[in-house]
Amino acid sequence: MLCVACAVLAASLGAGASLYYVYRSPLGKIYSIVNLLDKEFYRPVDWAEAMEGGARGAVAALGDPYSAYMSKNEWTEFEVRTSGEYSGIGVTIGVRDKQVIIAPPMKGSPAEEAGLRADDVITMVDGTPIYTSDKAASLIRGRAGTPVTLSILRGKEAFEVTIVRREIMIPATSYSEIEEGVGYIQLMSFNEHSSSETAAALQELKNQGAKVIILDLRNNGGGYVEECLRIAELLIPKGTVVTLKYKSQSPASYGTNGNGLGVPLLVLVNKGSASASEILAGAIQARKAGTLIGQTTFGKGVVQGAFFMRDGSVVKLTTAEYLTPSGQAINGAGLEPDVAVQGDQEQLAKALEMARAAIAATK
Repeated sequence: MLCVACAVLAASLGAGASLYYVYRSPLGKIYSIVNLLDKEFYRPVDWAEAMEGGARGAVAALGDPYSAYMSKNEWTEFEVRTSGEYSGIGVTIGVRDKQVIIAPPMKGSPAEEAGLRADDVITMVDGTPIYTSDKAASLIRGRAGTPVTLSILRGKEAFEVTIVRREIMIPATSYSEIEEGVGYIQLMSFNEHSSSETAAALQELKNQGAKVIILDLRNNGGGYVEECLRIAELLIPKGTVVTLKYKSQSPASYGTNGNGLGVPLLVLVNKGSASASEILAGAIQARKAGTLIGQTTFGKGVVQGAFFMRDGSVVKLTTAEYLTPSGQAINGAGLEPDVAVQGDQEQLAKALEMARAAIAATK
């Protein structure tokens, strides 16, 4: 007897579909398992939860660490983390030993002003017990000007703190003239504000008389490729920045139409520099627009796209591998720096040494 699920599959394939095709098709096994669970499992099946698990498992089975199924709520959290702007209290949270832990609060944030500290444990938000970072984040965020009450465990001390939410902007850059003629820009992420902040930083440093720019991409895990390309426009002369190599369509190349930075560029990288950081660093290196200093980068040489399902869930899927302008594929290998240096302080010291030499050469 044809199972109910397989009958549905056969109907969707058309009247001419054979039973052999139904049972031997890639989806036939799934439909048969669904029918089996429906008929034989000793308790009622929560099909919404079962289908969530099936979708998650199908993507996980690809074995790709960068592809993932996300529920609607998980996607919302992902967008918040990459947008660089939200309304809340200014903390990053994670889970350790099954407890929701606070990372160091952002400088000047409501959380810092309220006295929250790194490693504080959040046990409840507005009286609701929480066990996951996603649940905590969704409850802590809210309309600016409204209060949120956190139950905190700090060592053996338990207390409550009420904090008024504000609009929070996560800075993408910080910059300074670290010594005469040397401008320093730390690019922390590629969020929605990265290119505008970088452009403003470059302009300000040039106005201050910077003759060399040090761009710090260490521990920058990437973000929006579009922002990476806009930043490349500021740093790299006209030409190719990256080529995307797809499975079933022709490669696509993206480049700049700019004139380049106009002053020597030194780029700090380490094993935490990944994804969009590597696209930018790889283009700078291949196009000889600057010098890479530090450690071999992480090696995330693939790009993801977001595919939306009808229920609001999203499949984040690796769709292409990227190549540097020299044709180099770095996925799993990383970029080798032009000048290899271990240690954070030593890397910056080497960059300053090279910056001084570049300035001296122009005198």
